[in-house]
Amino acid sequence: MNSRLRAAAIRAGAATVLAVGLVAMAGPAYAADGPDVAVTPISLHLAKGVKEAKAKPFQVELRNFGNAGAKDVSVKLDLSNLTGKVGYVTPDGCTKSGKAAYACPIGDIAAGQDVVIGIPLFNANGRKGTGGYFSITAIVPGDTNEENNSADVDVTVEPKTYDLTVWAQDIYAEVVPDGDEAGEETRTPVPAGGTAPLDSAIFNHGSKRVVGLAYSVKLPAGATIASAPENCFPWEDVNGIICEDDEVVLKPGEVLLPEITVKVADDAAAGVLTDGIIDARALEPGATDPEESDDEARQATQAQRKNLVDADEADNQARFDIFVGAAPTQEPTEPGEPGNPGNPGGGGGGLPVTGPQTALIAGAGAAILAAGVVLLLAMRRRRTFTAE
Repeated sequence: MNSRLRAAAIRAGAATVLAVGLVAMAGPAYAADGPDVAVTPISLHLAKGVKEAKAKPFQVELRNFGNAGAKDVSVKLDLSNLTGKVGYVTPDGCTKSGKAAYACPIGDIAAGQDVVIGIPLFNANGRKGTGGYFSITAIVPGDTNEENNSADVDVTVEPKTYDLTVWAQDIYAEVVPDGDEAGEETRTPVPAGGTAPLDSAIFNHGSKRVVGLAYSVKLPAGATIASAPENCFPWEDVNGIICEDDEVVLKPGEVLLPEITVKVADDAAAGVLTDGIIDARALEPGATDPEESDDEARQATQAQRKNLVDADEADNQARFDIFVGAAPTQEPTEPGEPGNPGNPGGGGGGLPVTGPQTALIAGAGAAILAAGVVLLLAMRRRRTFTAE
């Protein structure tokens, strides 16, 4: 497929995914008088051949639809109904409360915010098929609607394939774009007219590698892309970009960190710009085993590429919000002195290029790969929505 046709296909695919995601994640048309935390599974599938050391964090959303904060939230996990096909890694920060049962502290969830957690699962016996289910229940003091506090999450083991999962942190000033939120408990909103990085990560939690990757970023109104890799281009009729990297090879357990910064509009009011989305897709899936060489991975046949699909497209996207603070006060300038430098991207209408295209972290020792066994760190995020 030539680049123009492929770009059009990516745009169409991304638009479809965004539309489906927006519908699937839509909340109730009211806000409860008090906290109302709903439990919603995101991940549903696991690739055959995923080993314990690279367990996939099954994503589950805890979202407060109420109009008051939920205090001291915790969850109960019951993993006893998983079959022999699926094993689990003891979730970090959780306390065993019975056979294959755990109690996990979450903390507070403000009104209109959510937390996404990851339950680390792997393919225990090398077989595909129905893997049973696990149960998760949110314990929320004073919850106004306990009917949506729990879910049974079915787990299906798919044929050996890749499995992209996407994570994004809400945008604040002074965030380090390193693929996690460690050490960033103190957060400062981005001032009007300011720029900040979009800290995001695209993981391969499957058992086969991906050769070539495309990802799209949709921004809320009131923000624009300030800088992006040179393989990105504006997304027609959408406030965002689409990026393609034909060369990247994402092996099982590896992660890609896009280098993207966002600029808040000069006239943006203090508050929250909601529902930014980043979505990822494979360009040329490589149908080779993890132990095979990169050269062999690049020689996957057309038949192999056709048969390889993402194990679980439901977790191929992540949402983020942009927290905006008051514009900084500027001292008046004398005639002839430079004023506000404005957009660091300059003019010309194109996307400025900054640094390397991406940062690729590999190796089991890399801190970010702890996402496979961490419940409340790498797969955790918060965002705000407006109830209608």
